[in-house]
Amino acid sequence: MSTYVPALLLLRSFSTMNFQDEFKQADAGSPLAQAGLMQLSTPQFNGQVQWQIVGDESQILEVVLNQGDAVTTEPGTMVHMSSGLSPDIHLSGGCGQACTRSCCAGESFFRVKYENSTNTPQHIGLTPNFPAKIVPINLPEFGGRITIKSRAFMCALNCQPTFSYRFAGLGAGCCGGQGFVLNDLSGDGMAFLNASGTVLMRNLGAGEELICDQSSVVAFQSTVNFTIRRAGGCLMCCCGGEGLFNSVLTGPGIVVLQSMPIEKIAAALAFRSGGGGDGGAQ
Repeated sequence: MSTYVPALLLLRSFSTMNFQDEFKQADAGSPLAQAGLMQLSTPQFNGQVQWQIVGDESQILEVVLNQGDAVTTEPGTMVHMSSGLSPDIHLSGGCGQACTRSCCAGESFFRVKYENSTNTPQHIGLTPNFPAKIVPINLPEFGGRITIKSRAFMCALNCQPTFSYRFAGLGAGCCGGQGFVLNDLSGDGMAFLNASGTVLMRNLGAGEELICDQSSVVAFQSTVNFTIRRAGGCLMCCCGGEGLFNSVLTGPGIVVLQSMPIEKIAAALAFRSGGGGDGGAQ
């Protein structure tokens, strides 16, 4: 018998999952609560077998696939899988969308689809391609569409995700940290995103603005307006460490943020490898 079976008895069904239930309320009166933010919590389980997020950092998504079920993933995310699963490479939307996704949105040209073609349940473990947490998104709860950061998509369960792209505007495209093309993820099932560090969620009211570090924005509802604003005066722009511009998200809608985006990790590693701050090296 597989050693994974006992753990899978705790897996969760997405059919009853509410996105805001995945975030824990901050203590009343705390700075987090006063800022209107909620923090990603450890998933709760209701005994229905479907999926489970395991671990605190560099998490793994454990999924049970019944006959005919499938999960579509980014290449390189598989950790383990049952022998009954059939992996297949496809373009997810055709060659035109794959080219747009790869050239304009920084996503992978190919997708990998793992499908259970047997009559017994099979399981698979998936993880992001960099140290990250996994953020579950129930797409129907967002009206079937959400705008995500480039390379934030990890996988989709029992749905064929559709990626569409829209022009962010000249100013936002040049300086907004999301590129010229905004990546809209659509579908009728469950999607999983990856985000690094502490993951926060904010539900913005109509006309409410949230100013964010450009690379810290993971995803936002399609009802949220995305623009940019200068970070400050000349001295602030040059020496404040925030760059020339910040992202401005205007409600209504949900915004998902991360504290340690991969861009910051890469910059810190590049600084160290260049000898900055490493006075101990001989």
